[in-house]
Amino acid sequence: MNTKPKRKRTSIAYKLSCSLIIFLIPLLFFGQKIDVRGTIIDGVTKASLPGVTITIKNSTDGAISDYSGNYQIKAATGDIAVFSFLGYATVEKKITGNILNISLQETSKTLNEVVVIGYGSTKKKDLTGSVTQVNAKEFQKGFVTNAEQLIANKVPGLQITPVSGKPGAGSSFLLRGGASLSASNNPLFVIDGVPIGLSDGPGVISALNPDDIASFSILKDASAAAIYGSRGSNGVIIITTKAGGKGDLKVSFVSKFSASSNIYKQDLLSGDQYREVAKQASIVAGVPISDFKLGTANTDWQDEIYQTALTYDNSISFTGGIKALPYRFSYGFLDQDGTLKTGNFKRNTVTLNINPTFFDDHLKVNLNVKGISQKERRADESAIYTAVTFDPTQSVKDPNSIYGGYWQYSEFASNPAVLHGHNNPVSILEQVQDRTSSLRSIGNLQLDYKVHSFPDLSIKINSGYDVANGTWDYYAPANYFPVSISNGYVSKGDLGYKTENVFSETTLNYSKEIKSIDSRIEALAGYSYNDFKTTNYFYPSYDVDGNVQPGSKPNFNFDIPQNTLISYFGRLIYTFKDKYVLTGTYRTDGSSRFSPKTRWGSFPSVSGAWKINDEKFLVDSKVISNLKFRIGWGVTGQQEGIGNYGYIPIYNLGASNIKYPIGNNFIQGVDPSATDRNRKWEQSTTSNIGLDWGLFSNRIYGSFDVYHRVTDDLLNDVTIPSGTDFANNIVKNIGSLENRGLEVNVNALLVKKGDFDWNLGVNYSYNENKITKLSVGDDSGVGLLSGNILVNSVGYSRNTFFVYHQVYNAQGKPIEDQMVDLNNDGLINEKDRYRTESSSPKHIIGFNTAFNYKKLALGMAFHSNLGQYVFYKPNDNLSAIYSGLTRNNIDQSYFETGFTQAGNVNQQYSDYYLQDASFLKMDNINLSYDFGNLINPKKDNNKVILSASVQNVFVITDFTGGDPEASYNWGSNNGAIYTAPRTYSLSLNLNF
Repeated sequence: MNTKPKRKRTSIAYKLSCSLIIFLIPLLFFGQKIDVRGTIIDGVTKASLPGVTITIKNSTDGAISDYSGNYQIKAATGDIAVFSFLGYATVEKKITGNILNISLQETSKTLNEVVVIGYGSTKKKDLTGSVTQVNAKEFQKGFVTNAEQLIANKVPGLQITPVSGKPGAGSSFLLRGGASLSASNNPLFVIDGVPIGLSDGPGVISALNPDDIASFSILKDASAAAIYGSRGSNGVIIITTKAGGKGDLKVSFVSKFSASSNIYKQDLLSGDQYREVAKQASIVAGVPISDFKLGTANTDWQDEIYQTALTYDNSISFTGGIKALPYRFSYGFLDQDGTLKTGNFKRNTVTLNINPTFFDDHLKVNLNVKGISQKERRADESAIYTAVTFDPTQSVKDPNSIYGGYWQYSEFASNPAVLHGHNNPVSILEQVQDRTSSLRSIGNLQLDYKVHSFPDLSIKINSGYDVANGTWDYYAPANYFPVSISNGYVSKGDLGYKTENVFSETTLNYSKEIKSIDSRIEALAGYSYNDFKTTNYFYPSYDVDGNVQPGSKPNFNFDIPQNTLISYFGRLIYTFKDKYVLTGTYRTDGSSRFSPKTRWGSFPSVSGAWKINDEKFLVDSKVISNLKFRIGWGVTGQQEGIGNYGYIPIYNLGASNIKYPIGNNFIQGVDPSATDRNRKWEQSTTSNIGLDWGLFSNRIYGSFDVYHRVTDDLLNDVTIPSGTDFANNIVKNIGSLENRGLEVNVNALLVKKGDFDWNLGVNYSYNENKITKLSVGDDSGVGLLSGNILVNSVGYSRNTFFVYHQVYNAQGKPIEDQMVDLNNDGLINEKDRYRTESSSPKHIIGFNTAFNYKKLALGMAFHSNLGQYVFYKPNDNLSAIYSGLTRNNIDQSYFETGFTQAGNVNQQYSDYYLQDASFLKMDNINLSYDFGNLINPKKDNNKVILSASVQNVFVITDFTGGDPEASYNWGSNNGAIYTAPRTYSLSLNLNF
């Protein structure tokens, strides 16, 4: 008997079924979506990369990396994940498991970074003009409340200076030295496609929430800015805010707290010194010392008007995507006290960005809306000047005072209703309520349609608005002004305004690769319409009971100035063999501000680039990784500062305080304005040569630019013979101005070893300007007393000092009222004054460095202005102490000069007071630590960063009048300027 078991037959069907099951099981799992997560880092610095977009090919799924570079997305095994980030090379990886870590290579150094330019974007390697882009990772660190501070001292040739130390104050912008005398020298700003000039409303840039900004792109030369025509004469700054995201909701919360204090004080006489010096002053004045009515106090009035100012700044943003609808919503709140007592600024900002696509990505929609609410209690800055001149022997308060309890000079005068001398500086701040409020909205809707049947052609329509309204309320009680005591009037006034700027742009874009000749063509043609309208409201004044003061009721409730700008423009870019690039632009603008015969201006440009590193003799170089030569020429224009309809006879409202009684009414007069039908565009022609370079795989990289700009038909307000054309002044085209300069930018990763890296950035700019033609006599600049300390003259730079040459004794001490007789005619008069130096710096240096070790980061920023001068004229003479019934404190420099007379006019213009205000300033130092995922360790998109910083750390200068940077704006300084404070801050950044 056969006991062996029988072999079971296996059917072919069974075998096939098993094989099919074995084959299908992995396919089933392969098609099933899994959670894929990982971390994205910089391939060189190993720093985490937030904001990287992750998408799955052939799918609508997407995600964005959090602040720690972590991401999470659902995908199937075998899917292709695409990782893309502005400034980095795009990476595609196949999904093989749950963990996928990615290292991205920065393309700002490999030249594939996309740079925003006028009406579009291009790769950095294809730029032919002088353009600098600063992205979020390159922004200034530390306590930043104003958006412009993010790029301060980061861009060669761009000078950003705070206009004041008050809370909420904006900054002045000067690019390449400025192109005009009295017309605007501010660049044009384009915020998410909305063009805005600084003259279009107060503090537009400082009103933005810095946490909403993604990048700044600065178009510096005419070949880059000419596409904006008459609005690009002083360069263009394009601001792009953060866009919507994809995937799950991401929340970012930033909270900042700071304390600020004033760091500049004028060196004045103390109360004790004042009492001693007053004895000498009484002899000079020829009056008994008893007439000085000296007090017994020892008051430092500068200490009395300043305070430690606290600031709270919070913002929160929500980023994500609902199916095919990427969105970002943010809210920010700033509450900032001023170092000058009673000053306060509050700002609320709301932004909404929606960026959906339709029709298989053929139609892209970008909706950007920003809302800004600002409220300010303004501290009267005249209190600063009063504090440096007020009698230090008097107390702040007097219990017997009829002026709100504040001591006033009129307390010892025969008529208590008349103020003798300055108002009490503390009274100025505490009794007066000067408040402003404003609402502003900036928004646009952009439709970008890639034509289905013509994939190389796209149509873009961009329409937007910038609207604002504001009010000003001023109140002072009846016991504030001593002159008001007798009539019981309260000083109360209102002022309102509304601006409505709207625009619409349509562009056609064509891009075509012509492989047969190894070429690429990009063409753009567009039309733009801009309408600018302002409504100014007028209100009466009221008495203490709320009644309208006689004669204060306005004859007109409002005024509505308006102007329109229409433009046609085009651009053609031709690239050959991806090595040679030629760009040409042309724009023509028509402005209602000019007469029909001069209304239209033409603004062409042409530029080219040669990518030398792509040539055969350099393509394999291990040292030179980038070398591109650029050359450009272009024309831009200017129309700011000329009024709306200066070519036709019109009447303007006269001074509000001058009215004519007609019957029982007081009528405000009107004044005829001067007209000029021949007034035309101010035009600037700029030539630029540049070199972009990179070494050792762009571990060291930078740029070098040389430029020459000539501005013709300068617009300037000039004096005309009295009664001519019904006016004493008129804006005319009067001359030419020349600017020359160079710019250098160097960035380097100096050390990269293990967990430690050290980065360094240095930029340098040099500018000199000269007036080459004036059709009228010297144009005055900043006035001092009855004359001018700054003048504009042919052969000299604009705002040149016009001074006497001081005579000194053998010991080097200035001899009072003794000036050099330069023309040897035996007389000392204006003919002996000479022109020397300028209020503008010749050299500007920016320096930034950052150290990173694991999760610890330390950053520092410095900048230096060299070759700028300031005319610093404090009260330094004995007779200033006593002038009739007025008492003034004086500067400690009196002990050096021994000057006695305040009325020596020549002494007021002595070059003894002209100081070199060059300086080196440490702008900030910032220390931060990344605690990683503390909120919820189970989720990868959480982040906690704590940082501490100091702003305005120190300044090294020989200037004796305070902050040299705040002073130079006006050329002259008496020590009474609201300067930027030193700020200590802490900030907390949460991402979840």
